[in-house]
Amino acid sequence: MADGASLIARAIAHPATLETAFALIGALLWGYAVQAACDRRRPKRWPAAAYWLLLGLLFGFGAWLPYWVAGLLVVALVGIEAAGGVRLQATPAPSGESSAPRGWRALCPVLMIPTATFAIAGLAALSGGDVGRGAVVGLAVGGVVAVGVALPSGRFSGQAALEAGRRLTEDIGPLHLLPQLLASLGLLFTAAGVGSLLADAVGGLVPRGSATGAAVAYFLGMTLFTALLGNSFAAFSVITTGVGVPLVIAPFGLDPAFVAILGLTAGSCGTLATPMAANFNLLPVGLYGLSDNYAVIRLQWRLAAALWLAHVVVFSLFVRPW
Repeated sequence: MADGASLIARAIAHPATLETAFALIGALLWGYAVQAACDRRRPKRWPAAAYWLLLGLLFGFGAWLPYWVAGLLVVALVGIEAAGGVRLQATPAPSGESSAPRGWRALCPVLMIPTATFAIAGLAALSGGDVGRGAVVGLAVGGVVAVGVALPSGRFSGQAALEAGRRLTEDIGPLHLLPQLLASLGLLFTAAGVGSLLADAVGGLVPRGSATGAAVAYFLGMTLFTALLGNSFAAFSVITTGVGVPLVIAPFGLDPAFVAILGLTAGSCGTLATPMAANFNLLPVGLYGLSDNYAVIRLQWRLAAALWLAHVVVFSLFVRPW
């Protein structure tokens, strides 16, 4: 048992495993490119094919591309998208070659993805491996297994499944690119030393000797920066390094785990109230065809404000010197 877990951990840690997972994503996107190029009913089939081809190149060979080449490809993707080259057009949906699966036949493929993801990530954790790498590998394995289960249960072809996936992605629109771009933006801010600049700017505004005042500044910074980046994890490294540690944790000897958890979840309050968190707040608008682009945010911002105040109360009542 231990030998098997160790073998799995070594397989997950091998560089080729992660690159294979990304190569699968690239192959899927290239399949989209071929379908778009072959769709003669589509007025802008060549821009769409170029878009999926370039995106597949980034995923499949991103580890070997020079940084400047990857940057140019991202700019090209944004240009094609801005020109409407990938916009969903009125082409008939894939003909239903079969009746849609129902009950457990429909649910089982869906459950394969989280099951494989958690299983492989858990094995990586138990064997002392990289949990994040295990989750990515598990996600890729789960996707392959889910397709393998769904095709025979639904009795439709792989081409129909590929077409349905492409149409759904095009229906989502450019929002599918935002999470990757925003995560990269967070890394750029960290590398540029934005955290230290924020510490210098905020340090003069926070009342000296007030742990609650410093925490309010930390929580507010996390919320605003998350609203800017659209991702509390991207904001966490910048704001915690620049504000949380030097102004809240170190001067007052507070428990870093407790403060960091409150800071991260305070940032999530910003996620609830920003269009930059497109996968949470704008994606449902596109999927459900809502007329108001900000309908989700309008429903969430009051809850976000109440939760943010609750963070300040919890900090004041429960956070003590470590």
